[in-house]
Amino acid sequence: MASGGPSQAVQLQAGLQTELRALPGLLKAMGMLAMTHEEVHQATEHLLAENPVLERADGHPCPGCGRHVASGSCSRCRGHSTTSRFDDGVEQGVDPFGTLQSAARLEVRADCRDALDLVLAHLTRRGILDAGPAEIAGLHGLEPGQVGEALRAIRAAGPPGIAAASVTELLAAQAAALAGQGQAPYWLPRLVREHLGDLAAGSTAAVARAMGLTEAQVLAGLALVRERLRPFAAADTEPEAAAVPPADVFLYRQPDGTLEVEVPASAWFGLTVVDLSAGLPASAQAKQWLAEHELAAQRHLYQIDRRASALLRITECAVAHQKAFLDHGAGHHQPLTRTAVAQEIGLHPSTVSRAVSGKRLRMPTGAVTDLSCLFGKATAARAALQDLLTTAAPGLSSDEHLREALAGNGFAVARRTVNKYRRSLQPGN
Repeated sequence: MASGGPSQAVQLQAGLQTELRALPGLLKAMGMLAMTHEEVHQATEHLLAENPVLERADGHPCPGCGRHVASGSCSRCRGHSTTSRFDDGVEQGVDPFGTLQSAARLEVRADCRDALDLVLAHLTRRGILDAGPAEIAGLHGLEPGQVGEALRAIRAAGPPGIAAASVTELLAAQAAALAGQGQAPYWLPRLVREHLGDLAAGSTAAVARAMGLTEAQVLAGLALVRERLRPFAAADTEPEAAAVPPADVFLYRQPDGTLEVEVPASAWFGLTVVDLSAGLPASAQAKQWLAEHELAAQRHLYQIDRRASALLRITECAVAHQKAFLDHGAGHHQPLTRTAVAQEIGLHPSTVSRAVSGKRLRMPTGAVTDLSCLFGKATAARAALQDLLTTAAPGLSSDEHLREALAGNGFAVARRTVNKYRRSLQPGN
């Protein structure tokens, strides 16, 4: 058979190049499949700090599940009084500025207390002013001096950066607090005020020249910014406590009794890729920098979504098999292997094993358990044996008696297997 012409060869080469470009993303997505939610969260936070093209929308994690929301709780958790299972480093259900008003009222002059309440109303959730002092004075018919006194009292009573005019000013105030405590170099506030944009663009050498520092010092300052400063007013500037992550997979019971599976995808984290082209110079180097950062951000979202898609398919298949178990308890658990699920949904068994390993499942009741609870061959038999051990009359609890009782309940189990299960259920006996 005659081979194709040059045009066919060009098409084949173009297709191969497209596949090769996609390959790193596919490989990384497969690697992310084995990651827990906490590990995905950490990777996302690292990229948010490194890549200015990737941003998180304004808001905060839902106190109930960790989903990114604009305010309050998400629609799934709203109205439920279950204890919060997600911790983003700040105690949930506590207004971070709840004591600020009372503390500032002790600090402010008596003739400015009414102005204080008006100025406090202009603090955003991050603790930043949503208007300038002159605008606040004009809006409420206050004297500039009254607004100034209210701001002084708020800043004296509140955490570093409170009532700042911008995120940059807030971070600079936190940096100044660290420097004042001897926990950061004296030049860190200036680095934050004047060169955050340059640092985000990776221009550490230029920043070093402008500030008369070595590049190593600039990199050390950047590390402090990432580790110790926060884009919101916080009561302290200690390193943030490790977050307690939500489960990898969520199971919800609908009003009609059906079960719905949800796996956090990129939208769960509130992530978006922003367009920075308008603020960049029209040079080839700037365009290449932007293209590389956009690709890295889009690839990360793709990897999160591929992980979520695979986990969703696997869990939905397992839940369909284990409906009776999820409705009525361990005695109704059906034998199910990872290989069987892999064959049913068209994935390789090793892919299913990687996806399930180490993952956590939140049940409709709010309890969190291992995702592997949906798999196994002997869960129901072990549950039946546990019931027999609890209710068996004296003299009727030998391995042989228990084997016969299990057989009567439909579980064909060898006597030695009964003994093995029994020892695991009663380790002290």
